[in-house]
Amino acid sequence: MSNNRICKILKISKPIIQAPMAWITSPKLVAAVSNAGGLGVIGPNCGLKKPVSSVKDTVEEMRKSIRKTRELTTKPFAMNVFTSAYDPFGYSKNIIDLCKEENVNILALIGGTSPKEIKKLKKDGFTVIAREINPTVKEAIAAEKAGADIIVATGCDEGGAMPYLVNGMTSITALISDAVKIPVLSAGGIVNEKLARAAKAVGAEGAYVGTRFMLSKECRLAQNAKDEILRTHPDDYIVCIVSNGVSRWRTLPNEISRNGVNLNKKGNFSPPTGNSFKSLIQGNLQEGGVSIDNTISLIKTIDSCESIVNELSKAFI
Repeated sequence: MSNNRICKILKISKPIIQAPMAWITSPKLVAAVSNAGGLGVIGPNCGLKKPVSSVKDTVEEMRKSIRKTRELTTKPFAMNVFTSAYDPFGYSKNIIDLCKEENVNILALIGGTSPKEIKKLKKDGFTVIAREINPTVKEAIAAEKAGADIIVATGCDEGGAMPYLVNGMTSITALISDAVKIPVLSAGGIVNEKLARAAKAVGAEGAYVGTRFMLSKECRLAQNAKDEILRTHPDDYIVCIVSNGVSRWRTLPNEISRNGVNLNKKGNFSPPTGNSFKSLIQGNLQEGGVSIDNTISLIKTIDSCESIVNELSKAFI
């Protein structure tokens, strides 16, 4: 096993963590990343063939995803959970109980830093990867003191729920890695070895990667969405403020995202973002967003997870 601290903590051979992207993670993707030596992470609605409406049904679908992933890999993998402030419907408590039942002992804890929640998870025996949506040095220190094992420093270069604070991947990584003693994963726009080396140069010991895995052979993102991402120029991306101003959203251009920008101009910072299942899984790109990072044009091909993990990990081991 590598001497890399993240590898040692997670019992993996390459410090590349697949971000738990909603809808487009699946047991196939998670297992492929883990089998390649990284850490696959089960995300919200992982592998679901259609939306479900109840917490109970969601938990049982996630149970199926855990068990299917175990059929595909014997390597470690993790589960995504949200802090209570980002979980108004109370899914996370049930998902944590599920992880105890199914012996998934690594959690990617996403939202706002909650020392009380981190302490409880550590007491319950979990390894905690803490990722604040709007990362700050103060909150990273608080997460470390609470017992988090690894911190994710997310830059505004990322896709998904972008930080509202405008710190790029290298600056936030440098600031946080200088302030804490536990290892730091860098997130935001890391799509090739060059950018992974930039992350390492400012203190990261590994990479937390979403968009690059969207363009993997194993990702279930609709093929026409993959093709559209490869065709889109960075100048065409649309960014709007969502979630009552908590985060920003960078997406392929469509009427929903253009409407979001117009509503922002009128003071509405919770514009509708459409139906992600329809856009991401069914490929109806006008029905919802396809959120991507700002370096996507550096990706020229759709590759295997093994190839992606191998390339990115060269920077760290």
